[in-house]
Amino acid sequence: MIEDKFLKINNIKIISFLKKFDLPIYIYNYKKIIFNLYKIKKLKFYVFFSIKSNNNVFLLKIILNTVKKFDIVSINELKTLLLINKFKPYIIFSSCGKSLSELIIAVNFQIFCINIESLQELFKLYFICLKKKNISLMIRINPNIDAKTNKKITTGTKLDKFGILLKNLLQCILFCNLSKLPIIGYDFHLGSQITSLIPIKKLFKFIKKLIFYIPQKNIDIGGGLGIDYYESKSIIKFNNYYKYVLKLKNYYKLNIKIIIELGRFFFGNCCIILCKSNYLKYNNYNKISILNTSMNDNVRPSMYNSYHKIESNNFGKKIKNFFGSICESSDKLINKKQIRILNNSLIIMFSCGSYCKVMSNNYNSKLKIFDLIIYKNKLKIIFKKEKINYLIKNNV
Repeated sequence: MIEDKFLKINNIKIISFLKKFDLPIYIYNYKKIIFNLYKIKKLKFYVFFSIKSNNNVFLLKIILNTVKKFDIVSINELKTLLLINKFKPYIIFSSCGKSLSELIIAVNFQIFCINIESLQELFKLYFICLKKKNISLMIRINPNIDAKTNKKITTGTKLDKFGILLKNLLQCILFCNLSKLPIIGYDFHLGSQITSLIPIKKLFKFIKKLIFYIPQKNIDIGGGLGIDYYESKSIIKFNNYYKYVLKLKNYYKLNIKIIIELGRFFFGNCCIILCKSNYLKYNNYNKISILNTSMNDNVRPSMYNSYHKIESNNFGKKIKNFFGSICESSDKLINKKQIRILNNSLIIMFSCGSYCKVMSNNYNSKLKIFDLIIYKNKLKIIFKKEKINYLIKNNV
C-alpha cells in the first residue's frame, strides 16, 4: 500500500493532500465497501447492519441505499436514521439497558422488532402497549456458549449481562401469552471477532433443541464474524461462514428464517489511519516511537489489547514499540515486528473502519479527526475535524 518515496494510497499521492489535512486522518476505500456490500446482497439471510460499529452519516446513507436494515442499541441511533432518510428502514432494537423513554419511542415509531433481554423489560412494554399492541418482539436468549474471543467482547455465557437464561425463558413466554405481546422469534449473540466455527455449531445444536419444545420461525443468530487484522490468527472467510450456517440449517432440518447482525465486516478492513512519528526515543532498555495518533482516535489497543497492523516506508531505525501522545502508559500499539522509521515518517494503521472512530473521544482535550473516503480516485471529506469550540460550547 505504501510505495517508495512517492507514497501512494490507492493510486492517490499522499503528498497531494498532506498539505490540506492535518494528520492523523481516517481514510476509507469506497471500492472495498461496495465489494463487501456485493457479498452481503447475495446472501439468502436477512442481514442487519449494527450501527454501533460505525455511525458515520455518509456511510449510513450507503447502507440505507443497499441493505436497508439496521440493528440499533440506542434511540439516538434510530433518530439519526430518521433524520437522514425519508423512509423508515427495517430496524431491530437491541440493548440490555433500554430506558422507558426509549421503549416508548420505539413502540410509537413501530419499528420492525424489539429484542427483549429481561422480564422487567417485558413489564414495561406491557404497560406501554396497553392501547397499542402493534409491535413485534424477539426474546434474546443467553445460550451459555463461549465464543472463544476476547473476554471483553464475549456476550453469550452465563456470566455475561446479556440475554435471558434458558431457565427463565418459560416465564417470559408465559407472560407474553397472557399479555398478548407478540413474540416473532429468538435472538442470540455470542460475541464479537469470532474466529472459529465451533461456537456457531454449538449454537445451532442449542437452537434445534429449543425450537423443538418452543417453536419460533425467526431466529436471529447475531453477528460477530471476525475480520482480518493481519495477525497470525486464522479467521473465518465470509463465504465459508455463510455456507457453514446453511449447512447447519439443513443438517438440523430447521424451517426458520435466519437473521444476522453484521458490524465490522461492512467497514472494518475498508479504512486506515494515516499518521506520523512525532518523536524517536532511545535508551539502553528500549527504542520508542511517539505517534501523533492516540487512544482517543483508536481506543481498541488500549481497551481490548487489540492488534492493528502498522507499516511505514521502511527507512531508518528499527523500532518495535509505538506509543500514542495521550498521557497514559496504556496508550500503546500492540506491535509484533521491528519497523524501520525516521522522525516524521508516515505510518499507516490498518483495519480501522469499525469500533474505532465511533469510539473516539476528547480525552486530553483532543479533537476528533477528519474522515475521508477515496471515491473515484478522489478524496471526499465525510467527517470534518472538530474545532475547539466543540469542547466548550456545552459547558455552563
